[in-house]
Amino acid sequence: MKNGDIVLIHTFDDGNHIFKMYDNEWKIINIMYNGGKLELSNCKDTNIKINSISCWKTRLCNLF
Repeated sequence: MKNGDIVLIHTFDDGNHIFKMYDNEWKIINIMYNGGKLELSNCKDTNIKINSISCWKTRLCNLF
């Protein structure tokens, strides 16, 4: 994964369950801890951000 990729979240836990109500398309805006954590911005509402989520809780979105 790289900055700008679109991901889907498949595991909403550890406080991130509050983001489950938003459209499940997220843009990677920062990769941290050697790819272990991601900072995400919601694709529909860019004001909604997830400051840190484990990479394994996401998967690349195949839009095409």
